[in-house]
Amino acid sequence: MAYPSLEQYNQAFQLHTKLLTDPELKSGTVATSGLGLPLAISGGFALTYTIKAGTKKYAVRCFHRESKALERRYEAISKKIASLRSPYFLDFNFQPQGIKVEGAPYPIVKMAWAKGETLGEFLEDNRNSPQALAKLSTSLESLAAFLEKEKIAHGDFQTGNLMVSDGGATVQLIDYDGMFVDEIKVLGSSELGHVNFQHPKRKATNPFDHTLDRFSLISLWLALKALRLDPSVWDRTNSELDAIVFRANDFTDPGSSPVFGMLAGNKALSGDIKNFAAVCVSAMEKAPALADFIAGKNIPAPATEIRITGSSQPGKPKPGYIGAYDILSALDYDACLRRVGDKVEVIGKIIEVKLDKARNGKQYIFVNFGDWRGRIFKISIWSEGLGVLRSKPDSSWVGKWISVIGLMEPPYVSKRYKYSHLSITVATIGQMTVLSEADARWRLAGSKVGGHASVSAGSNKETLDRIKGRQTSAAPQASSATSASTNQALLNKIRASTQPSTPTKPSHSQSQTTVRRTPSYTPPTRPKQQEKGLVAKIFDWIFG
Repeated sequence: MAYPSLEQYNQAFQLHTKLLTDPELKSGTVATSGLGLPLAISGGFALTYTIKAGTKKYAVRCFHRESKALERRYEAISKKIASLRSPYFLDFNFQPQGIKVEGAPYPIVKMAWAKGETLGEFLEDNRNSPQALAKLSTSLESLAAFLEKEKIAHGDFQTGNLMVSDGGATVQLIDYDGMFVDEIKVLGSSELGHVNFQHPKRKATNPFDHTLDRFSLISLWLALKALRLDPSVWDRTNSELDAIVFRANDFTDPGSSPVFGMLAGNKALSGDIKNFAAVCVSAMEKAPALADFIAGKNIPAPATEIRITGSSQPGKPKPGYIGAYDILSALDYDACLRRVGDKVEVIGKIIEVKLDKARNGKQYIFVNFGDWRGRIFKISIWSEGLGVLRSKPDSSWVGKWISVIGLMEPPYVSKRYKYSHLSITVATIGQMTVLSEADARWRLAGSKVGGHASVSAGSNKETLDRIKGRQTSAAPQASSATSASTNQALLNKIRASTQPSTPTKPSHSQSQTTVRRTPSYTPPTRPKQQEKGLVAKIFDWIFG
C-alpha cells in the first residue's frame, strides 16, 4: 500500500473538518507552524499532527511509509495495552479509514497527548540536577521491571519516545509502531530503533521479543548515573537531544571509545563501564535485564578480553560517523530536495542569520547556509521555537558549523526574486548542535546510517513526483541518501566557504517578499490551487 506524502497530508489537514472521520478530531484545531501550515513531526513510519479538541489534546499519527501488517500490529498492541491499564502507556485508537487524502481513505492513530516533555528535553533542562536525575533513574528501573514482568517491549526506547513529568518521578512511553507483544511475534520486527540507543548487532540480527529494550535501558540508566556523578560529562561527551553520553560509534568498539575510556577512569563507574562494554561486544540476546545489570548479575562473558584504552590502536583508521538519520550537506540542495518529508540531519557552515518580524508582529529567525537569492537550505525558527531556545542564533553565529535534525519541509520559491528555499523548522531545544569544524567534516566525510532506510531518486523530477504522491518510473531503492564518497566530494565545495568573508547583506525584500508554493507541487487534479490557494494567501498575509 502506497501512503500519501507530507505535502498531501498537509493539504488534507488544512481541510481536517471535512477529511477526518473522527467527530472529535473534526471539531478540533490543528497546531500550525509559523507560516500557518499544519505542523508535522516526523518519526519512524508516521507523521504526527497535534489537534486540540476542547480541553483535550491529541497526537494524530499518519503513516507515510509502509509497515508490515500495520492493522494487525496495532489491533494486538491496542488490546494488550488496554488489558494492562498501566500509567506507562497512553490510550490510543487505530482508525483504519481515519482520513481521506485525495479521495482515498488511509489509517490514522488517535493518541491521547502525554503530559510532560520528552526525555531529551528533560535532560537538556535538568542535566545539572542530581535530584531530578535520581528520580528519573528510579522511574526507569520501575519501568524496566514492569516490561520484564509483562514480557513486552517498546522496540524503540529512546529520548523522543519517553515522556517525563513530575520532576522525573513519572514516565510514559509513546509511539508504539515497533512494540513487541507475544500475539504478533510471528510478524517479526518492523523497525530497528534509534541507533544511538540500540545494540550494535541489532541491525544484523533484528530480533523480535520481550528483551528488545534491555540494551537501551542499560545505556540510559548508565548515562544518568554518569551525569549524576559528574554533570560535566554532558559537555565532555558532546551530548545532545538524540545522544545521551553514548553514541552508536561508542557501542561498536567500546575498547577504543574515548567516552568509555573517560568514564572508566571514574572509580564509581569503572565496574559498570566494564560490564557495559561486555554487553556491547556480546550477542544482543545476552543483554541482561536492567535489574541484573545494576546488581552485576548475568553479565555476558566476552569472547576476548576488552581493554578499554579510550583510543584507537596505532595504524587503525578512525571509524566513520554513524548517524541516527541520513546525513546531508547544507550545500547540497538537490540531496535535501530528495529527502522532503523525511527526518534527516543536515550539517553546514552558517553564512547569515536573519532576525525579522512577520506582519503579525511575531519574530522569526532564518539561519542561511548560502546566498538567500539562490537555491539553498536554511533553518527556520518561528516565534514558538524562539520561545523555548535558551541560546538564539544571531550575527555572532556566522561562520559556525551546525548540525540540525528535523523534518525536511517542501521548498518555497519567490518568482519575483527567483529563490527557492528548503528548510527544517526548529521548535524544540536540542534540535541544533554547534559542532567544531573537525567534527562537522568527520560526520560529512564518513557518514553512514545506523538503521533508517532512505529513498533515493534518479532525478529531481522523480523527487517532485514522489513528494506529490505520484508513481515514478524508477523504483525507489533502500540506500543511504548521501554516501561517504558523495559527502567527501562536497567537502571541497564546503572548504571554499571556510575562508573569512563578509556575507552579502540581503535586502529587506527577503522578509517582505510574497512566497508561494512551487507550482509543480500543486496536484494536477486541483487546478484552482495553481492560482491563489490557501498557502499563497498565508504567505501574502505574513510577509506582505
